Amino acid sequence: MATTAQQFLSTPVDPNEYTTSEEGQAPEIREPDHQIPVDTNFSGPFFRAIGKRKLQGRDAKTLVTADHAETGVGKSSCCDFLGYVCDTTEDGFSEEKVAIDPPEFFDLYGVVPAESAIVLEEGEQLDARRAMSNENVDASHTWAKERIRELIAFINLPSPEMIDGRLELLADFWINIEVRGRARIYKKKINRIKRVVYYETMQVLEWPNMDGSDTFQLMKQQKEDHLDDDDSGVNWVRQSEVDKMLEQREKEVRRESRDEYIRKLVNECGCSRCEEEFRQKDIAPAFDLSPGRVSQIAQDR
Repeated sequence: MATTAQQFLSTPVDPNEYTTSEEGQAPEIREPDHQIPVDTNFSGPFFRAIGKRKLQGRDAKTLVTADHAETGVGKSSCCDFLGYVCDTTEDGFSEEKVAIDPPEFFDLYGVVPAESAIVLEEGEQLDARRAMSNENVDASHTWAKERIRELIAFINLPSPEMIDGRLELLADFWINIEVRGRARIYKKKINRIKRVVYYETMQVLEWPNMDGSDTFQLMKQQKEDHLDDDDSGVNWVRQSEVDKMLEQREKEVRRESRDEYIRKLVNECGCSRCEEEFRQKDIAPAFDLSPGRVSQIAQDR
């Protein structure tokens, strides 16, 4: 699972070389100079792009947000609807293709069949600076090129302001809910000369009420359970915290090894107290310690 997480979070470009949206600000959008029609038959640019990726055996990662972090405007409903539209497997979109925690989400890779659509609710947890199951999720790993690239993933975030630089670089598309049942779909672009990330409007989407969908009801229940779960996400920690814990443990191991070596030097043979004190004075400078500290270590069995 950790390997899948590394592959999923990896980006094809170095995020330090590109200017992405500043924290707390919406991504840069470039609107076309013509009116964007509402797609009523799922034949617009977004759906054609998804179809082309499926023919090429590639994945697609789509961020789904709502203006001003509004709730109840249909982010989950939109993800549910697009799950049914974009899942081209024999059994179609189903409850086992929905997750609310990143570890559960990554478990779907290699389990659900290729060409499936999968949904991650509460996608703000998906932060490349975090670690999972004590394994550091390093976003510098090479982007996966095999089966991990065959799923259509929808990642639900509270608002455009929650799209950080790493998420921008891994995303292919962005859907922003403007009002309930209506959203604007963007394609991520990278200007490799100016080294900036921006979005171009592809189309406007309207979708039906999904209240009768079993998968939509599952998403609602998952979010309610997630809010009540005090242990949710406890196995995720920030990169800086992982580095600090590793550094502290490394110091402890070095100190334990040093103390054990000192005890062996001092106590390697039976000696009189006077001889032992002389030995401690000889040993202390080698470890940059005082003879008194060496004596304490030697006596600490």
